[in-house]
Amino acid sequence: MKTEMPSIFSAKRTSFVRTSVIREILKLTVENSDILSFAGGLPNPNLLPKDVLNTVMESVVKENISTAFQYGDSSGYLPLRTEISNKLTDVYWSTPESITITHGSQQGLDILGKMFMDSDTNVLLEDPVYLGALQAFSPYNPNFFSVPIEPDGPDLYLLEEIISQNKIHVFYINPSYQNPSTYTWSLEKRKQIAKILDDNEIILLEDEAYRYLDFSGIVYPSVSSFRKRSDLTFVLGSFSKILSPGFRLGWTVVPEVYRSLFTAIKQGNDLNSNQFSQVVVSKLLNVLDWKGHLYSIQNFYSEKKETLVSLLREYLPEARFTIPEGGMFLWVEYPQVSSKEFMNRCLASGVAMVPGTEFSPTSRSSSFFRMNFSFLEKENLELGVKRITKAYRDINT
Repeated sequence: MKTEMPSIFSAKRTSFVRTSVIREILKLTVENSDILSFAGGLPNPNLLPKDVLNTVMESVVKENISTAFQYGDSSGYLPLRTEISNKLTDVYWSTPESITITHGSQQGLDILGKMFMDSDTNVLLEDPVYLGALQAFSPYNPNFFSVPIEPDGPDLYLLEEIISQNKIHVFYINPSYQNPSTYTWSLEKRKQIAKILDDNEIILLEDEAYRYLDFSGIVYPSVSSFRKRSDLTFVLGSFSKILSPGFRLGWTVVPEVYRSLFTAIKQGNDLNSNQFSQVVVSKLLNVLDWKGHLYSIQNFYSEKKETLVSLLREYLPEARFTIPEGGMFLWVEYPQVSSKEFMNRCLASGVAMVPGTEFSPTSRSSSFFRMNFSFLEKENLELGVKRITKAYRDINT
């Protein structure tokens, strides 16, 4: 008797799932080591002091094995939450109890999408916007609105126009060295927008993954720190850019009224975040010269940014970009090329970048590309720019 195969079934929301061209490009670079990648937001692995890490990991295995290798609190390892509250947040309502440890800040975005978004939710995004946020929110099928980002933050006129004409429920922002534009909100716009959000009772999701990567060591106050409506404010952070993405640890500052729900959704996702990583990172925060560690990252990335800027100016002066104050990227406009054709020619030439269309909430065409400068060594940065230049010249000759 022939066995009938079951019919293929998937939930309706899967039709809204977005793929990540960045992950596809990263897969290509793993499969082909000859491809030089400017695509991923990859921290440089040599910036984590290996001697300190070795010592900490040994001590965790010797002294904390019963905790580190066991299930843990769904909200996270309390000593780590305490370190984060004391060192890495600036909102006045932050306490260890307000912190939930997540599997990278990306999990925090997904949980917040589950909490607040469905087909009746109006979500305001920056344009361009972090692709991972689009991926996290899209399955819940909210109505996306977008506001253009200027070098000092959102266009205030358009922001107020959107809010006055539509009931906006949630605003997702990445105000410091924004991924991908690299723009940083001014202090004045942070204050003004905090007031606008309070006046209109809008939930704020503030993603501060790059907050500590200012090339001059400046740490801007979060937009959330200026809000009066703490009950409508969530702040996300990550260790991926300041320690290592391999730990897969982030955090979310959650208002008290939502903590039980946030934790319950997280329990359904993973029970608890990686306990071993949490214990290791907690000890690292205790023993590292934290200011010195951040300074070394900021200085290193500043030098790498200068290298890429000088290479583009030397080999491809047609390229246009704003010099970022911090972060890991350049947001580069390549005039007179189709982004799809240029990306394909670059890949064929052995170099990868992410086209700006991937960061548009409305999928509008773009001649921008996001270029990461933190990972490649100097000689490969130069070789990569030469390959990009050749691909560009081949199109425009």
